Amino acid sequence: MLGVVIDTVIFVRSLINPKSFCGKIVFFHNKSYQLFISEPIVREIIEVLQRPELTRKFKTLKNMDFLRVLEILGQANVVQVFTIGQVSRDPKDNKFLATAIAAKARYLVTEDKDLLDLKEYQGIKIIDTNIFLLTLEKGK
Repeated sequence: MLGVVIDTVIFVRSLINPKSFCGKIVFFHNKSYQLFISEPIVREIIEVLQRPELTRKFKTLKNMDFLRVLEILGQANVVQVFTIGQVSRDPKDNKFLATAIAAKARYLVTEDKDLLDLKEYQGIKIIDTNIFLLTLEKGK
């Protein structure tokens, strides 16, 4: 089974619109891959979901049942991460790379340009949601 790390933006977008590409990855294709997370990713997801500007703009987040969020995250494998050197232009992105390395993941799925520009890191393919959905649909 494919080992995968998804970034916070994809997770949050899936909650805003479960029928979006991000939603399809998180909710409908989640049996096609093994999701890996780390404590820094979970912290960021929770912090982002509590931002007032997001809950004002997206009513679905305001009414979000945190038990559902915990259920989704609870299905993931949690890995212990270690600090890695500066890889991405944005230091905040390194937690996703560190998680993918610790998990020996095959893919890091993101819409973040700084990460996508890397294309690959230590054998981990860094791809966007469209490419990942195509990969899942082809059964690779």
